[in-house]
Amino acid sequence: MCDTFVYRDNCSIWFCKNSDRDPDEPQPVEFHPAHWGRTQQQATYIRVAVPAARNAVLLSRPGWLWGAEMGVNEHGVAIGNQAVFTKLIDRKQSALLGMDLLRLALEQASTAEKACATIIDYLEAYGQGGAAAYRDKKFRYDNAFIVCDHNTAFVLDTAGRFWAKQEVRQRAAISNDLSITTDYDEIAAQAENYARQRGWWQGKARFNFRAAFRTRFMPWAARSMQRSEGNLKQLAQIDRASISEQSFIPLLRSHKHGRPSSNADVCMHARGFWRPDATTNSLVVKLAKTAGAAVLPEVWSSFGQPCQNDFRRVDWDEVIVCTSTG
Repeated sequence: MCDTFVYRDNCSIWFCKNSDRDPDEPQPVEFHPAHWGRTQQQATYIRVAVPAARNAVLLSRPGWLWGAEMGVNEHGVAIGNQAVFTKLIDRKQSALLGMDLLRLALEQASTAEKACATIIDYLEAYGQGGAAAYRDKKFRYDNAFIVCDHNTAFVLDTAGRFWAKQEVRQRAAISNDLSITTDYDEIAAQAENYARQRGWWQGKARFNFRAAFRTRFMPWAARSMQRSEGNLKQLAQIDRASISEQSFIPLLRSHKHGRPSSNADVCMHARGFWRPDATTNSLVVKLAKTAGAAVLPEVWSSFGQPCQNDFRRVDWDEVIVCTSTG
């Protein structure tokens, strides 16, 4: 189901994510160099317009998808996506997956602000939708994102082609539910009118994006609130005087009862019908700046189940180098 969180210290922003997918689905960490290409790109299901110049990107990518679960680019923009369950999930058509939106933004944007704008532009132009699981081709969802660079971070919630954006002041954690309520900084132009027409908002108070568009069963079954609230509580206890990647790895490895037990675990283990997914990779990314300029991000990966593997620093020159096409 996934968990993503972000934390700001005095001179860096830390981005972390667990990717929960089918336990037998390959998810390599791979490097795609900067390149010039065609101005059309075949994403997972549809072809979209793109600029010719693309950024170098480091991706954690499920092998059958064009897009990625999480990643970072040469400019120090990091993004992770989450499945969210809304009233506007497209159950029939195929468009862009959340993973596609993530990769499009990393390949094109040089800041977190521009990455959010890229996701929004593609979302509004092409929509989101399509089978999103390795084996269960009926499994579909909308997406939420944490988008950050060395200077700022945002939560971006989506429902169909609508979206809400919120800047992160100190820390944020998202799981498998919409998290932006009335405290958004920006929102899609027609979101309020659409929700009012459908009877999901009465127009008497400030518009609540989460309340208008979310569904309840899947976030409850996934224990989304328990995981996000637990992560926020743990982030608040981090010792800022000695912060390092080791400050965040225990969160990514955590089990609610000290062992694999439920959907409330941040480190997920597959256990039958109600818990079909497992954490198949984890990333920790340090986005730092020196004298006002961004430096190449430091990245650590578990390369598999985080509680069963050591986190190793990813050398951008030693990961699998892939030749980009399109």
